[in-house]
Order: sequence, then C-alpha cells, then structure tokens
Amino acid sequence: MSYPNFQGKHLEQALFNPEDFVNWRNYLKKNYKNAPKKYIIIYYPKILNNFKRKYKTKKIKLYRLITIYQYKAVGVICMTGIGSAHATVVFEELIALGGKEFFNIGSAGGLKDFGVFLCDKAIRDEGTSYHYIAHEKFAYPDKELTERFEKILLKNNILFQKAASWTIDAPYRETKAEIQRYKKEGISTVEMEASALFTVAKIRKVKIASAFVVSDLLDNDKWNPQFDAKHVNKKINKLFDLALECLLKN
Repeated sequence: MSYPNFQGKHLEQALFNPEDFVNWRNYLKKNYKNAPKKYIIIYYPKILNNFKRKYKTKKIKLYRLITIYQYKAVGVICMTGIGSAHATVVFEELIALGGKEFFNIGSAGGLKDFGVFLCDKAIRDEGTSYHYIAHEKFAYPDKELTERFEKILLKNNILFQKAASWTIDAPYRETKAEIQRYKKEGISTVEMEASALFTVAKIRKVKIASAFVVSDLLDNDKWNPQFDAKHVNKKINKLFDLALECLLKN
C-alpha cells in the first residue's frame, strides 16, 4: 500500500484548518491582527540571541510552540523542535496569522563538502508532504524569492552553491547506499524540513526560500560533525543577516 494509507487523501477536505486553531478563543490571549507578514524560521537559539542583541525587538508569545520576535516588518521564530511535522504545524499557523513571505535558514548535513547552499529543490523523503499533495520526487521553493536571495548573496560576495537537498524524517537512517545514490544524482545536502515547507507553501500560496550551512559531512564511510565550528556559526549568522536584509528591502 502506498503512503498515506488513505488513497487520494490529498484530494480530501480537512475537518479543521490552521485558521480555526488560531481563532480558537483559548489560543489568542492578545490581538495579533498586526502580526508580521514576513518571517525568518531558524533552529539555533544562538542566532536568535544575536538578533535580539543587535536589534530592538518586540516579543509576541502565542503559546509553547510559537514565540515571535519582531523587528520592523519581519518576525523571527526559533523552532522548539526539528523535523517536517513540527515545522509545518508552526508554518501553517504563521500563515494563518497572515504570513506571506518566509526564509528557512538552518544547518544541513553535507553530501559533498562544507559551505553555504541555496536550495533550489528538495527530495520528498519525509511523510508530512504526502498528506498535502500527491507523490512527486521533488518539492520546490518560490522561484522569485529564491532569486532575490541569490542576488543578495552575490552582492555580498558570499561563496555558495545553488543545489538540491534531501529531506528525510529519520536522520539516524541516512544509509550509506542512499548517500552514494544521492551523491551521484547531484544532491548536495540533507536536512529534515525543506520539502515539507515547500509543499505547504505551494498549497497555501505563500512564498518560501531556504538556505543551509553544512554543519556535518557525510563522506563515504565517515561522519564528520562540526556543529560548533566557528566557520559554521559565522556563516549561519551571515545567512540570517542577509535574509533579514532581503525581507526588509521588499
């Protein structure tokens, strides 16, 4: 049997939607009609702390999954967990609150080398996206927003590659056979959220782009983790700063 178990599920109507949840009286204790329309999604508290030190931010706490830190027209949210299921719940609710443009900035495993990667498509090897649309190998970010970010990276002389990613739910099941296969296909990174976020963005008609810094290398038979390396943290902070610049300019 193909996944999901209910054949043709993506064609069916959901019983309730994110709008229903964010309008639920116990969810909103304040008026969030003026919530930001633009967001940067991050996964590292260190990036959030740098952001809060550099800018005067407004804190908007909705509930345990969502705390928004707003600077001008941009909201920043640091995910409290990882993976496509968690990310899409938060993403759906930010969209329901009025979000229109998003950057997904994080780290990724590298199938080739360290560095900065601007994602142009992602393999759907997670379970969440198949509840939204039928089976296709790839999900895609918004072309226009990705091109806008690419121009800013080039303008700031950032060394990066535009490449495909592999999104998977089970990081401890990234097998040697898969790694070799995807290397041959030209896949450069592996992470846990991009393809699901791209899929939801397509369904909800919002824009999203994604960029990663490789924090650990999956090189043949050896795993090379460098999560706390200076070159990784420096590049992630720079990506965040440029994503903020991109959203504030438009």
